[in-house]
Amino acid sequence: MAKALCKWRRGEVEANLSTLAIITTPPRVACSKCARVASEKGYVCRPISLVSGEEKKAKKASDHAAKKAKKAKQKAAKKDKKGKADKKARKKAKSDTL
Repeated sequence: MAKALCKWRRGEVEANLSTLAIITTPPRVACSKCARVASEKGYVCRPISLVSGEEKKAKKASDHAAKKAKKAKQKAAKKDKKGKADKKARKKAKSDTL
């Protein structure tokens, strides 16, 4: 994780604007000391949540659904790859017996 925004100097802000945009979008936490905002708590030194309980639940549910979909996709790809290997083996065995 990058250095906390609270510790950035002015020159670093100007030099890393694209990184700053990524770190701060969407704002979910704020520093209780200097009020800087970030998308994750690791980017500020004293994080406090800006997200309500409902939004946290919705994000957690969408993250879970995304993980589940990714796992299913990997499983399907593995099964498809295995199926192709089995098909090749059967085809080869059939040609060997003829």
